[in-house]
Amino acid sequence: MPRPEPDGSARPDAAARPERRPRRRESGLSLLEDVGEIISQSHDLQSSLEQIVQVVGARVQTEVCSLYIYDPRARRLTLWATEGLNKGSVGKVHMGLDEGLTGLVLQKLEPVMVVDALAHPRYKYFPETGEERYHSFLGVPVMVKRKPLGVLVVQTLRRRRFGADEVRLLRTIATQVSSIVVQARQAETIELKEKERKEYRKGMLEAILRLQEYEKQRDVETPPRPDSRSRRLVGVGASPGFGTGRAHVLRPLVSFDDLEQLRSDDPHAEWQRIEHAVSESIDQVEHLKGRLSERMPEVDSSIFDTHRMMLEDRTFLDRLKKLIDDGLAAESALQVTITEYVGTFSRMTQRYLRERATDVKDIGNRILKNLLGVEDHARDFQDDAVLVAEELTLSDLATIDHDKLRGIALATGGVTSHASILAKSFEIPTVVGIQHLLESVKENEAMVVDGNSGIVYVAPSEEIVREYERLDRDYRAFNLELESLHDLLAVSPDGHSISVLANIGLIGDVAFAKRHGAEGVGLYRTEFPFLTYGEFPDEDEQIRLYRKVIEEMSNTPVTIRTLDLGADKYPSYLPFAKEENPFLGWRSIRVSLELTDLFKVQLRAILRASAYGRVKLLLPMISSLEEVWQAKEIIDEAKRELRREGQPFDESVPVGIMIEVPAAVAIADALIREVDFFSLGTNDLIQYVLAVDRNNRKVAPLYEALHPAVIRAVAQAIRAARDQGKWVGICGEMASDPLCVPILIGFGINELSMEPFSIPLIKKLIRSIDFATAQEMSAAVLGMTSVKEIKGYLFTMMKKMGVIELTEIYH
Repeated sequence: MPRPEPDGSARPDAAARPERRPRRRESGLSLLEDVGEIISQSHDLQSSLEQIVQVVGARVQTEVCSLYIYDPRARRLTLWATEGLNKGSVGKVHMGLDEGLTGLVLQKLEPVMVVDALAHPRYKYFPETGEERYHSFLGVPVMVKRKPLGVLVVQTLRRRRFGADEVRLLRTIATQVSSIVVQARQAETIELKEKERKEYRKGMLEAILRLQEYEKQRDVETPPRPDSRSRRLVGVGASPGFGTGRAHVLRPLVSFDDLEQLRSDDPHAEWQRIEHAVSESIDQVEHLKGRLSERMPEVDSSIFDTHRMMLEDRTFLDRLKKLIDDGLAAESALQVTITEYVGTFSRMTQRYLRERATDVKDIGNRILKNLLGVEDHARDFQDDAVLVAEELTLSDLATIDHDKLRGIALATGGVTSHASILAKSFEIPTVVGIQHLLESVKENEAMVVDGNSGIVYVAPSEEIVREYERLDRDYRAFNLELESLHDLLAVSPDGHSISVLANIGLIGDVAFAKRHGAEGVGLYRTEFPFLTYGEFPDEDEQIRLYRKVIEEMSNTPVTIRTLDLGADKYPSYLPFAKEENPFLGWRSIRVSLELTDLFKVQLRAILRASAYGRVKLLLPMISSLEEVWQAKEIIDEAKRELRREGQPFDESVPVGIMIEVPAAVAIADALIREVDFFSLGTNDLIQYVLAVDRNNRKVAPLYEALHPAVIRAVAQAIRAARDQGKWVGICGEMASDPLCVPILIGFGINELSMEPFSIPLIKKLIRSIDFATAQEMSAAVLGMTSVKEIKGYLFTMMKKMGVIELTEIYH
């Protein structure tokens, strides 16, 4: 068992790695007999629980065994006894039922087993326990008649899956433990009466009073259920952060669902109604096109031209006319036609085509409103609104005042939908894909939208509100402290400088990059205009967008990445066939090198934009020297054309590549000789190194930035660049993870690029850690062989350096 340092932390050096205590494989029956003997001789609850965790921990081959007691009045769990965790944490660790894996056990009233607890979304870190070293978790409820008393927990250093026999054994032990808790309750009740309920020593008194409450009620209370009005809805986090406010339910002014099928004996009059409604719709679409162009320049406002084309489409209109001639009223003919079109698009295999069904609905609702004479009302709502809707259309995006929104909750949509991208750009917490949303929310109900976890609370309990208010206070106080860093550089106490830049995808992101103190743009993702345009944006359209970003960044560096299409990003005008494994298929640089004419258009636009500022050109997903050579040939060809045409551009534009696949890491020493810099795209690199799709919930827990294989791959790529005296940066999420940043600095990274809101936190971290210490940490981590060991060491070091709170804010 690992012996703690005086402060309770694990020794970081390899020589002091935990030793396993000798264990005997004894029968479960023998263990139950020993626990039963402890209970039969029990005179003191605390000492008895301590003996139980000692014998259980020693006999079931786990490094940790702990017992938590549940307080129904305070609705909290408290650590009462432990073998393996820091004993100084007994009585000090508390959690609600909605916190941590231990709380989850009582929420479910069933065993909870997790092979990698640190990667689980419900994992909650308590620094005082020293539990960051332990991987697997198994918790079983301690109950009487399905009424909760506490939780019995075992944890292990290595990843392991507990067998069914082990789970049954621990459940039986938990049943035995329940009896001693009830006995203690009775004994302490008598003692309290005899002493006229005088104050007991702190900690013990609280627990005994809780047990007395059980006796008074003659039954053990069930875990608190949410208020009958309170609902917890689960979706997908599309834009991070959390917001609280009042629900504003955005319901369509008209709906085909409310229509009965109507017939008419005057087809001529019905057709005239359709023609008039379509004409009005065309005028409205033109107006919305102008509004959206002002609010989101990257969204191709010409997408409204597609709406207009459908409104004027002969096939669409002929279908309407035929149904009217067959005797349907205008509304019913429109309903049948739109339903047919939506069904056709919804059945298509390509996601970008399926999403066009939303546009068809938008068009149909617009015509229907005009048929019925219903006018659009202004999308006006209170300043603390949480927008609740089935979906958001482009028409909605053009009219909503985002400044008043505290959150967005949608029943449909994905993280790459127009609404999600807009919300992320405006830093509005957003959760999408929430089942039964509209049935669960009423107008003006209190709501909490947590875009980090993908959870929405409707009519939240006081406890939930207090917790988010606390988080908000902490967040605001922390940001107030960080505001002083806005104009300061990220320089370590011993004088080592790191550039901290922003990742952006929209022109609107530039304002947030500047607001949070970015030193430039380390990654400009150029895909979004290409995804929203009806056809490939021409050179002049691209230049306008790139130039605006470059000029807005006021002569700070801007790294523009060429198209990273494919995988989950499909523009409608390119021939992407369905692939079995799109992340390993035709995507990114592979698309560009095959569609060289389109690639050259973008290269020309980036080169011409370089005349307006400090531009770097970045090629994504390179896996071979041949790809680099081919791309450089096309770049040189574009330069020659621009020279012949007399177009100004920066002749010395740096050209770099993204290191995102293991192949690039393996030949990094050869690749760096061909380019000016590396940018490590760690999101994809982690996925490819570990063969884990982080969007697949079944395997997402295996996605681990601090896996030794990932750490060594990153170190190898950085070393290859530094050996050649070349610049190297990181633009993946590792750049904003406080646990990762010190070792990245120690490896010799020059630049960290991240989402704008993370910049102040990372600046503070860099300014708090000596470069020499970061080098020591990176060297130590390279010698470690498990995630558990690496995380335990990093948590310990961050705690010693007094910056542990920065990791807690992030995690």
